[in-house]
Amino acid sequence: MNRIKAKLAFVLICFSTFSLCGCLMPRAHSMGASLMTVPHQPRVSADSSNAEMSVAVGAFGSVAGEGQNIDEVKSGGGNVSFMYRMSGVASPVFLSASVGGLGGKLQFDCNESECSNNAKKYKEWLKTDEGKKDYSFWDVQERLLLGGDFNLGKFAILGLGGGLQFFQGGGSYDDKRDELEDRKLVENVEGNADFAPISSVWLGSRLGHGGKWGSVLAEFDILYKGDMEDWTSAMMLNYFHTTGFYGGIVWSSQLGYGLNLGKAFVF
Repeated sequence: MNRIKAKLAFVLICFSTFSLCGCLMPRAHSMGASLMTVPHQPRVSADSSNAEMSVAVGAFGSVAGEGQNIDEVKSGGGNVSFMYRMSGVASPVFLSASVGGLGGKLQFDCNESECSNNAKKYKEWLKTDEGKKDYSFWDVQERLLLGGDFNLGKFAILGLGGGLQFFQGGGSYDDKRDELEDRKLVENVEGNADFAPISSVWLGSRLGHGGKWGSVLAEFDILYKGDMEDWTSAMMLNYFHTTGFYGGIVWSSQLGYGLNLGKAFVF
C-alpha cells in the first residue's frame, strides 16, 4: 500500500511540475486551414428535379480579423467551384469541387487559453521588434464536398455535406511559424501543406412564389484538424439572385469578418 501511495505521489508531482513549467506550448495554424469561402448555392426552383451542372466564380476579403494566436489579419482571395446535381429521386444529391487561393498579412498574438497560461517565453518574444512585425501568407486550397439539399415545402431549404479540404501555403508567416516551433515557442497544428475532413450545414428560404426573388441561406462549416479546440470554423449569410449573382457576409475563426461576391453559371 505504501508503495502504491508513493507511486501516486510521484505521478502527481510530475503532473504538477509539467503544468506549472509552461511546457504546453501555444498552437499556430496554417492560414490554409481556414475554411474556403465557397457558399452553397441552392437550386433556383423548389420544383426542379433535373440533372444540373454549374460553375461559380467568387471573390472575398476581410480586414482586422483575429484567429488562434494571431491578430490584425487582412486577407483576400478568390475561388472557382463546379457542382453537379443528380436527377429524379436522387435530385437532392450533389457533388462539388472547388479550387481557390488567398493571401494577406497578420501579426502573431497570444489569445488562446493555453497561450495565456503557459507561454512565458512566447509572450516575451511577442514584445520584441520581431514579435511585433507584420508577416505575409499565401495559400492554395482545394475542396471536395458530397451532400444533400432538401426542400421543406415551397420555401424552406435544409442541407448538409461532408468532404475534404486540401491546402498548400507559404510566406513569411509560415517561415516564422516553423522557426518558432524549432525554438520550442509554438506548436504547429498542421504543416504548410495538409488536408482535413470538413462538414457543412445550411438552412435558408426562397423568397417569393417559386423563389422568384432569389433565396437567402445561412451556412456553418467546420474543418476537423488537430484537437477539438483547434478545429476551425466559418459562418456565412448569403443572398442568391435568380440570375446567379450572389453576395453576403462571412465570419471565419481564422480570418475574422469579411464580404464575398460571386456569379454562378447553370447549365
